[in-house]
Amino acid sequence: MPATRTIPSFTRERQRHDPYRDVEVRQHPRGPLIYKSLDCVPHKTIRAEIFGKVYRKLYSHLGQPEYLRPLPSDLQPKDPRPPPLNISDFEAFRTLGYGSTASVVYARTVRNSHPLDRPGSVLAVKIVEKKHLREADAFEENTPESKQVERSILTELPWNPFVCGLIGTFVDACNVYYAFEFCPQNSLRVVLDIGDHLEPAVAQFYFCGIVAGLAFLHDHDIVHRDVKPENIFLGPGGYPVIGDLGSARRMQDDFVQIEEREGTFEINHPTLPFDWHEVGTFVYNAPEQYTAMTESRYVGPNIDWWAAGITLFEMLTRQYPFYSRDQNKMEEMIKRGKYRWPSGVRVGATVKALVAALLTLDPLERLGTHDAQEVMENPWFENVDWARYHSRQYVPPTRRNVYPGAGERWHEFALPMQQDVPGLKVTEPSLELVYDTRFKLKEI
Repeated sequence: MPATRTIPSFTRERQRHDPYRDVEVRQHPRGPLIYKSLDCVPHKTIRAEIFGKVYRKLYSHLGQPEYLRPLPSDLQPKDPRPPPLNISDFEAFRTLGYGSTASVVYARTVRNSHPLDRPGSVLAVKIVEKKHLREADAFEENTPESKQVERSILTELPWNPFVCGLIGTFVDACNVYYAFEFCPQNSLRVVLDIGDHLEPAVAQFYFCGIVAGLAFLHDHDIVHRDVKPENIFLGPGGYPVIGDLGSARRMQDDFVQIEEREGTFEINHPTLPFDWHEVGTFVYNAPEQYTAMTESRYVGPNIDWWAAGITLFEMLTRQYPFYSRDQNKMEEMIKRGKYRWPSGVRVGATVKALVAALLTLDPLERLGTHDAQEVMENPWFENVDWARYHSRQYVPPTRRNVYPGAGERWHEFALPMQQDVPGLKVTEPSLELVYDTRFKLKEI
């Protein structure tokens, strides 16, 4: 005779203390109906409506699947990341410079409410007044996308060590703020202005960063259109970083393209959808920017490589290959493409050949037009390990901090007025560092 199955004592005890042991849930077209067995009325169930709202509140969740029930607040996972930064979490302490429509200030974070917050982190904040954006609406060609082209391009791009990244965008009643990565060593223009021409090895180091940054942008179908030393910043490690993409454009499908036919390259779209004549800086503009509106000339990444060639020439000589006080004469000089190397500067034949290839008049024959790899494989870079350079393993030729502590020098520009930047707190410097128009920087 088989043994009789018995219920363990701990199971009986658990069932006896179960508050829902007398509750029965049945499916109904109007929803789950809850029944409760009464000890005083055997084998009889009574609908939950007679018990009122109290029982519906206590037992209605039993008719739902467990995965639909909300978790208690103490069991819900918490995001370990700090909340996003706001413009009120920054304070401006130094002005880097002014432009026609914007200004750039150095700002540091002040929030310290989260364990992962890093108060004192420095960023470069670009301030654009909203009135400039409203004034741009008067021109039909200025679409909302064109006014925010820098933000839209940088938000789509992955981070790259040779392109100045966008940290965030903020807005208040008067301005739009763009927070960028901080480059404490200022720009390549400062390096060129404070000393003599660069040695070829030093110029090669900086030019490698320009090549790496342009290769990244062109691989993502973006033309910078304003390459110059002022827009080549130097990061904390001394490596060059391309910034200021306010003039950049995407290479659209209807943009001027080139096709390879029988071993030669031909243009298959001879018209320009954009106004490229006035873009960029005059000294660094390519000749096709002046002729593409009337002639069938290719305009695209090749204008960035022309500007890179001008920058390399300037680094080696501290002179422009094409310059005149008269812009019309300078335009004719650029169209002719004739330049001379200064007699007092010793430059090797290899780098001269590289500059000549970058300053080729025909855009289809210019070095780098079809692929940045053409520039990287130039003989002048035969001693450069590009994998090591991209991982920033080379020791930079100069590692100097233009602004020690990012704020311990006399101010060359005045800080913005607090009423002009209501969302951004402005911190005044100590009295001996305050900007004063009576003194020049060289006299301090």
